[in-house]
Amino acid sequence: MEVVIVGAGVVGMFAAYYLEREGIDVTLIDKHGLGHGSVHAAGLIEPYRFDRMNTAEMILKMLEYARRGVTRVRRVNKEWLVQLLRNLNRNPPEEAWEVMRTMATFSLMEYARMSEEENDFNYRHQGLYEVYSDRTKMERALEEEAKSPFRNRVELVDFPPFAGALYYPGLSHLSTELFVERMRRELRNVKLILGEVSSVEGDTVKLPSREVRGDVIVLTAGLSLSTVLPLTPFKGYGYRVVGRGPGVPTVLAEEGVAIVPLEGWYKITWGFEADYEDGVRELRNNPLVRVEKVIDASCGHRPCSPDGFPILFRSANVVAATGNCRLGWSYAPAMGKYAADLVLGRTRSYPYLDRYKFLWTSYPESSLALLNTQTH
Repeated sequence: MEVVIVGAGVVGMFAAYYLEREGIDVTLIDKHGLGHGSVHAAGLIEPYRFDRMNTAEMILKMLEYARRGVTRVRRVNKEWLVQLLRNLNRNPPEEAWEVMRTMATFSLMEYARMSEEENDFNYRHQGLYEVYSDRTKMERALEEEAKSPFRNRVELVDFPPFAGALYYPGLSHLSTELFVERMRRELRNVKLILGEVSSVEGDTVKLPSREVRGDVIVLTAGLSLSTVLPLTPFKGYGYRVVGRGPGVPTVLAEEGVAIVPLEGWYKITWGFEADYEDGVRELRNNPLVRVEKVIDASCGHRPCSPDGFPILFRSANVVAATGNCRLGWSYAPAMGKYAADLVLGRTRSYPYLDRYKFLWTSYPESSLALLNTQTH
């Protein structure tokens, strides 16, 4: 069997990882290269901090971010907006939460397993501090956590000079940059093609200068898939800096800024911008890290479904695996494994995650020529 994976972000890398371990002939195609679209992330492995997009609370949170200048809305997918409003405040079925809990457990265990093999990606289990300046907002957040279907372990703790913090002891983090290098070594037998996909037609992925055939085609490039599925990319920014700051992973809740201490640098990330374009914004000041030197900066697009749940299904010879929004790294091992199982025929579908398959199958095959990032 030959499998072609379009998109070499973190989900694409994990799909290739599991398929290659099964002896499958895998080809990865990406415009920029391995991990490029995902490396900007903070590296927080936090699947239990799940955000439902289709709630009034999330819309108010986004408006507050916009007021503070943390985020901007440049462009959204119209079908994404229609689906979000149509399902506003509608609760997903229990089976959706059940599959997400299973995925969360799998992903946490896989990162731990890989670090036990060799911790060459700075994996640490330190928990996460979500810091608040406003005590009322912190207490309200704690009340919301008590309602979470994930049954999070969370504690209210002091965090001077702030009002306090919610501490999540069960979470971990890693260096996204070092993990991409780890996967580069793991995927040494996987073919990597640098290029922009212009269309997917039948069993063929077409690039401007060549065609690549696969028995199954796995689509993980959310930015491109937003032309066919209800996905809006939310852009985020990541800076690696040298400086002085906290020794524990911290999120400034009101600012949407994440700060992760790693060996030799800090990773500072922020941004939740509905924006299809590339480009990095200037590093935002924050009260926790005194920056002495900027190592590098990156940006990436987080494909988000209308309700925040992943989109994962198989239709004929095509598998779609995307839509994790800001939790791409948190769920990537499970997304990659589940996509591989769809490819191998070990399962036919996953409850609720295949909810937009009907939109995919409603397009004539020729419409898949829209899978071209140049249209953005």
